[in-house]
Amino acid sequence: MKICFLYKIKYFILISLFAYPFICGFLPASDAGESHSLPERIVSLGPIITETIYLLGADKKLIANTTYCVVPPDAGLKEKIGTVTQMNVEKIISLKPDLVLANALTKQKQINTLKSLGIWVVKFENPKTFSEMCQMTLKLGKVLGKEERAKQIIEKTRKEVDAVIEETAKLPKKRVFFQIGIKPLHTSVKETFINEYIELAGGENIALNERSGVYSREKVLQENPDVIFIATMGSSRIAGENEKAGWMEFTSINASRNNEIYILDPDIICSPTPVSFVKALKEIAKKLHPDIGLAE
Repeated sequence: MKICFLYKIKYFILISLFAYPFICGFLPASDAGESHSLPERIVSLGPIITETIYLLGADKKLIANTTYCVVPPDAGLKEKIGTVTQMNVEKIISLKPDLVLANALTKQKQINTLKSLGIWVVKFENPKTFSEMCQMTLKLGKVLGKEERAKQIIEKTRKEVDAVIEETAKLPKKRVFFQIGIKPLHTSVKETFINEYIELAGGENIALNERSGVYSREKVLQENPDVIFIATMGSSRIAGENEKAGWMEFTSINASRNNEIYILDPDIICSPTPVSFVKALKEIAKKLHPDIGLAE
């Protein structure tokens, strides 16, 4: 009986040690092997990160972000700590955050400075594909204590992507040029979410097999796309209109002759979360195939 009792005590201690971090509001060990309490004061250093925080319902804890963080509109009203590539470390420190969410362009020296002051820093790479967007959302959900919400978002958006694929799979494929840069002219190749927009929406990327995204107008004219999409990150709507007007002058290409040159919102197209990816995918699919029926 005495031995049995000792085993029960040992079992109770092990269970208690395992459960303690969750009971007390602590997160599992981080990459650095440290445990952290759920954050209450968060600084975001990237627009995709910021938008995902809102999707997960943790925006009340977001105290600051970058000048590029403008989606949703409330994000633009948050305190600004600089740009995506140039953040003000002193200002971040003065805000006393307990978590800083860094992006792929955040300088390691600045990350080390924040860490040396005891600030928890988690770095995220820019997602290249829809699958990587989902992985990023889940990772952030775990960090913020919103894992179940993240799983719900991923499940819902995957179903919506599948619905688009089902609608467009058997339709004729239009040849597409997707412009995402002006000087130099820049497009997107395979293994990118821009290319996924085109292919999942039932199109064919004329630049699919290029080694880089740098392209020439001569190549575009030679390939003669049926549709041109313009979503130039960091440029104004006027810049997009100017680009469209320029393409319309090339009446030898199908996109110009049939007036199928479209300007898209770069804040949605070029910095997507799983949710904005689906929104953009549906918009592109409807422009490629106006007669398809897709639920909003």
